[in-house]
Amino acid sequence: MQTTRNTILAATLGLLLWTVFLPIASAQLVYPEITVDASRLPEEAQTKLAGIDSLLRVYLEKQEWTRDEYQYDFPVQINIYFTEYNASVQEDKYKANLIATNTQDVRLEDSRWEFGLRQPYVFRANEYQPFKSVVEFYIWILVGMEYDKLEKLGGQTYYDRARGIFLQSSNSVYYFGWDKRSDMLRAQTDESNRTARELSFFYSTAIYYDTLKDYRSSKDYLYYAMVKLDKVPIDVQKRFLDINHREFAEALVRAGYPQGVKALMQMDPQRRKTYESIAPEGENK
Repeated sequence: MQTTRNTILAATLGLLLWTVFLPIASAQLVYPEITVDASRLPEEAQTKLAGIDSLLRVYLEKQEWTRDEYQYDFPVQINIYFTEYNASVQEDKYKANLIATNTQDVRLEDSRWEFGLRQPYVFRANEYQPFKSVVEFYIWILVGMEYDKLEKLGGQTYYDRARGIFLQSSNSVYYFGWDKRSDMLRAQTDESNRTARELSFFYSTAIYYDTLKDYRSSKDYLYYAMVKLDKVPIDVQKRFLDINHREFAEALVRAGYPQGVKALMQMDPQRRKTYESIAPEGENK
């Protein structure tokens, strides 16, 4: 049984800050949890869609998503909410909303999803199918974001896979929504987002070393994370601190870097009392 990310990232030990990792031929264990809600559709449609969540999950579990040198499970959660149904002789037409998460700190939403389905439902790899391919698109982005944490800008390969699905979509009659998906992907990979992606790597690596009680190494990475945090746009900074402020401050204290907590207070003054409780003024020297 594989373990969680923070306890088994041993492949990073001894690596320098700017290491580029070599590919290893093995499959990342992506565990998709699929939920389907068709309660808003007529009973006829609900009957047709019965079991589609299991079919999609089995298909996704069989795909090779990434190399697995880090040896840990990566759960993703896909929630599909069907909103419209139109029966047709060739294929039934649907609209749905989608929420894709990594069950931790990333939540992606899509309310512009249209597709056709025809029974029996058969999902084929490397073939564009408007229903399963949009799900794959979001999983590639989630995997890319995860690899940005593991390697500096390490998610690019997986963002490219998502872009490949976008390019395939141009030949489909179900093109609605791809403008927004393309914009989201472009925003993630744009040079203007590079600092935020680097922040993700430095911070995640710092917390990894913190869990190992290797505070010398964690201090180095926390320093670089602080530098990157100071450079990202305010909205990115706020979102990051909303999620990580307490963990960040506690790791800074354990690493013997209370000046970093002072810097957090300046960036995030509304949580000053929280920071002061973690690093009392007498220790902030």
